[in-house]
Parts: sequence; C-alpha cells; structure tokens
Amino acid sequence: MTLLVLLMSLTLQDTSVVVQGLLVQAPASAGSGWLLALPTPFRFRDRVIAELEIAEHPARFSGLNGRYVEARGTLAGEPVPGPRPRGVLRVAAVREVDPEGTARSNVSSSWTHRVALVLWVLPHRLRWRDEQGKPTGVGPVIVYTLNNHSESDQTLTFESKDFVCFSVEPRNGGAPPWRFARQLQQPTDRVTVTLPKFVREVARVPEEAAPEPGRYVVRAGLCGFQEYQLETEIEVVR
Repeated sequence: MTLLVLLMSLTLQDTSVVVQGLLVQAPASAGSGWLLALPTPFRFRDRVIAELEIAEHPARFSGLNGRYVEARGTLAGEPVPGPRPRGVLRVAAVREVDPEGTARSNVSSSWTHRVALVLWVLPHRLRWRDEQGKPTGVGPVIVYTLNNHSESDQTLTFESKDFVCFSVEPRNGGAPPWRFARQLQQPTDRVTVTLPKFVREVARVPEEAAPEPGRYVVRAGLCGFQEYQLETEIEVVR
C-alpha cells in the first residue's frame, strides 16, 4: 500500500504526544513493522518528520492496518535518519477515529441491499506554500470507501469505464471543477459490474484544483449514481 502523507494532530508536553494519522504495516524492505503516516509534517529536534516508526509491534495493530487512528505515547530518542526522517513513537494506547470532516452515508434500496459509504480528505485544512513562497509538500488526498453488506449480488450498469468519480470546486463557484475518475481495470473491465464487497479509492488533489485561498467542495462516488455520492469540504489558507 502506498504510504500517504496525511493529517496529524499534535499535543506536545516534554516527549508525550497525541497524534493522528494513517497506521500501516510497512513492507519488509522499508525496515519497519509499523508506520504512522502523517498528513502534515512537524518539526522535532531540528528535523521535519512526516512519518512515525512504531517502536513495538503488538498484535493488536493487525486489525487497524490501513486505518486512521489516534495514538498516545512518547517520542523516543533521535529521529531515524534517511531521505524521509522518521520519529520513533512508543505507543501507550491507540484507537480508530474519524478524520475531521468525514462524511458518511448508507444506501439501502431493499432489506437485502445495504451499503455503507465513507468519504474523507486529509489534510482538511492546508497551505500550498510557506511564508517564503516555497511548496510545503502537503497536498490533500481524497479517500472514498464503500462497504457492501448486501445479502445478495448487486449489479450496476455504468455509462462508461469510469468507476469512481472525484471532483473539487470552489464553494462559491467562479471556477470550473477539477475532475478525476478511477476507471475499471482487467479482469473487471466491463460496463456492467457486480458491486464488490469492499471498495477503497484514493485520489491526490493537485494545486491547480484548489489554487486560491477559500473553501472547496469535494465530492466522490460511483460514477453516474447520485445515491453513492458523498461530499465534504477542504479549506485552503495563505
């Protein structure tokens, strides 16, 4: 799974922290069992940290792989050096939480058809450039999730191979929306699709999609099916 640079909430007293980010089990080549990927890098001991390496690998993390969590613990020692320096986090407690601005909905056209939808964007509030006009390296990532709890197969007919559609547009209008579609791929490259049990699609938002300070509406859903669409907002600041 590609590591995403996602939003972090940080409370610091000595080395005790409360952080939020995406918990992922890293591949063996990464040299760490578990990482907490942070949407907004922070400065710790003169280094900019975008990832936290978990100091221990408890079995309880296995059910949280790929989930957005809040972790309480302490930052230990010096950051791990490398192209992307990491802090080391000793976790005292961890729980799954919703990122700020999370949108949820349920689709149920019959007693056997139940689909849960979730949409979130991280970071929810961002700055493209710092005080010197240099890129911050922080850009929003849209995550759309569909959990199909239906007791029987649900078949949908799409107008094209566009499967999950994303858009971003100014809340007050004045500019055309940025659009992106994740297309169907082999072996499910067909217009009529049996709805999978689980869908998670991710889209990175480029700066040109939300270039000016202000609020933007973010939408995502199955292409052509209004009932499967959710929306939330992001805010761009100077």
